[in-house]
Amino acid sequence: MPAMHAPAVPSNPVMPDWSAYAGEEFNLTERRPLAILSETDESFVVDGFYHRGEFWKSVIPKRGVAQIIGQQLNFSKPKRQKDGSSKPSMFFLNHVQARLVMAPDCPARLYPRDAEARGEPAHCLTDFCYSVEAVGPHGRRWNPSDALLGNLAIVHRFLSIHEVAFERIMLARMTVIQSPPLPLEPQIRDTMLCEAVRESHANGIDRPYFMFRMPGTATNCTSEPLKLLDRVLRTPREQRFFHRLPIWPRGYLQLRGLWQDGQPHPSLNEQMAAWLESEEAQQRRQIHLARKKELPRNHAPRKVSWLKNVASFLRAVRTDSRRKRR
Repeated sequence: MPAMHAPAVPSNPVMPDWSAYAGEEFNLTERRPLAILSETDESFVVDGFYHRGEFWKSVIPKRGVAQIIGQQLNFSKPKRQKDGSSKPSMFFLNHVQARLVMAPDCPARLYPRDAEARGEPAHCLTDFCYSVEAVGPHGRRWNPSDALLGNLAIVHRFLSIHEVAFERIMLARMTVIQSPPLPLEPQIRDTMLCEAVRESHANGIDRPYFMFRMPGTATNCTSEPLKLLDRVLRTPREQRFFHRLPIWPRGYLQLRGLWQDGQPHPSLNEQMAAWLESEEAQQRRQIHLARKKELPRNHAPRKVSWLKNVASFLRAVRTDSRRKRR
């Protein structure tokens, strides 16, 4: 019999009490965690896999991860140089995520959310990503103030490689740097996938996102994937040093012996160049534009007093500390 799980997203998703935006509706139009619906020895059945601008029910196999590739992108505003080139204005604002390439006979199978997860799937994907990001109310995206104060929630999401290319390259015009395939044994790769699925479900959207907080802890897009990696690999404590801040993603993998020199790997921009020019990508843009028209109006970020920010910060710290003690 499959093991049943409670949904990862509540029926009335509003910002939790610890946030300065408590009670406001979450913006879950693109970013949601997975909810494990059932589980067998061979696979998970989950809700919340993101592809082509929609959330899908998916059957994710527990075995068959052929490669895990680290991805890094800097999300600060580009700064124009004298020679006409550009570079990130803040070198330390890096996002880290894992690209999972499955064996051809072990794809993630996607079905409409109101359908049974059996029979012929709507999509079969052998290339997708696990990403940890911040999510907040409508009109409030990641920003340094909320990221430091813990006003946003952290979400562990799964999305297709096409969505990564669309969101990060086509829309945000970022460069997605990729590591060589991480030198991990097949069993470790499969365990990483299973742990990421469980982590997505377990965290839901009720945990604060902290870019950094005293005394030297963090719950951000860099710290969480590396914590999962260290847990699976049982990384020695000395190699976990300074893994909490998004300032040196490549170095963090080098410290663990996982980004090996002499093995160049093309950027995702290069690999997906043909798709970004394709009719499918243009259709994806139309889906995005149509969705923007449907989003709630008059959701400009509201101002929060310093007193309320301080109070919500203390509540978020207590909430995060309780979660870590469990």
